Amino acid sequence: MARGRPTRRAVLLAVLLLLVAVAPPSLAASNGTSASVIGAYRVDIRACPRIACTVLGQIPLNATVIVTGVPVDEFVPVRYRGEAGFVYRTYLYDPTTGSAAPELREGIPGCNRVALIFNIGSGYEPAGAILDTLQAEGVPATMFLMGWWAEQNPDLVQRMVADGHPLGSHGHLPPELTDRADDDVAADLAAATAAIERAAGVPVGPWFTPYAAAIDDRVRAIAADQGFLPIGWTVRSEDWSPAATADEVYQRVVGEVHDGAIVELHLDASTSVDSTAVALPWIVRDLRAAGYRFVTIPQMVDPCPSTTPIATPPPVPPSTRGTPVAR
Repeated sequence: MARGRPTRRAVLLAVLLLLVAVAPPSLAASNGTSASVIGAYRVDIRACPRIACTVLGQIPLNATVIVTGVPVDEFVPVRYRGEAGFVYRTYLYDPTTGSAAPELREGIPGCNRVALIFNIGSGYEPAGAILDTLQAEGVPATMFLMGWWAEQNPDLVQRMVADGHPLGSHGHLPPELTDRADDDVAADLAAATAAIERAAGVPVGPWFTPYAAAIDDRVRAIAADQGFLPIGWTVRSEDWSPAATADEVYQRVVGEVHDGAIVELHLDASTSVDSTAVALPWIVRDLRAAGYRFVTIPQMVDPCPSTTPIATPPPVPPSTRGTPVAR
């Protein structure tokens, strides 16, 4: 039989199927259900699905919102205490959908941001020169502390707070959380929060990095249940290695950095004093010269505030690295 023109009903059905296919399953399926706020002390609810839209109010960490539709340009329509608006989707977690909890591995490009994070808890000599460089250069970094380390180094923790570095959780104790039971994972995260807050005298931020980079959907979900946004990274300095050198750390970071990159570093790995602490001034100087600006993880979570794209900086040529810093 010859094919005629499709009926209006057939066209509408095809469009509906296409929308279902491309819509993110976690939030497309959660229309009319509740979701929890994670990853920020307070989340803005906006009048429209853009970062520049008017802020109608704020929703506190762990509060429950009602999802009222599918995402629009990465923003989710919600209702909270009678206020209807849009929330950036990374801040919402709905465990009933069966989808993985949100995770931030890099920021949305557009404004030449780079976030330095320091995972702390290896147990070797802390490289205080790293904090000196960050302070002298006015570079913000996000510090992810293991709870046991915070307990033993309260003076350094309080210096980080005084210097304006946000604090996140790196868990409390080894071994890897992926090898531990659900209750043990939850207890470890809770213990880390308590230990860090005792040492710091301020609340720990709702951001979490896994010890030894060991994480899976189960651990992400347990972390999200406690309000944490799991944080990953796309630039590995590899400075945890006992063989790491300052030159190698520098080359890895500047060779792989990109707009929106999260760079993983360590404050107390076995060679932090001789590798990361020495390379950090070179990294800061050359990335700034290339047009990058340093931000914290809570700043990197949101899309760029500007709607005007900024040209991506060119790669940093290895020859621009300076001479070693005197120690």
